[in-house]
Amino acid sequence: MQKFIKETTRKKLVIPNAALKLSGLERGEAVEIRAADDVVMILRKKMTAMELLRAIDSIQDAALELTLHIVNACGPCEDCNGSGGEDCPADPSRTTTVIPDEVRKEVHIPADAKLCAWPGDKPGTVTVGQADYRYDLTDVPAWELEILASHGVCLGNLEERLMTEDAVYGA
Repeated sequence: MQKFIKETTRKKLVIPNAALKLSGLERGEAVEIRAADDVVMILRKKMTAMELLRAIDSIQDAALELTLHIVNACGPCEDCNGSGGEDCPADPSRTTTVIPDEVRKEVHIPADAKLCAWPGDKPGTVTVGQADYRYDLTDVPAWELEILASHGVCLGNLEERLMTEDAVYGA
């Protein structure tokens, strides 16, 4: 798969002819543009079964390549057996903090805000407050967590990358 780096302008994005040629798209051919979270895909408007299968294969290759960026950025699991399950200290089901909606409203914490918990001032108490980050493992679909765990990715490192929003792809 060939990559091209282009800057967008306020009005447009120009796709190099070389990219179109490599993809097999012809000048003047009708295309379908699909926009999703953090990605834009350009497909032929009409495809044969073989063209569609090749497109699926190319998308799968791109997904694997992108997954490997996360694998490399987060590194291997060292704190547990690498299962990403019950033994994992970062397992979202073990680390999720929940407080009732009525309590959130009373203390002015939005329903979609992340929460943090830390030891309270008195023994046997816990203080819960709004977190200063937007993303954690609870934002990652379960199927993606399973794939990453099967690759031995440290979910704790992944969560750190999510919380800090550090770039893990591109230069």
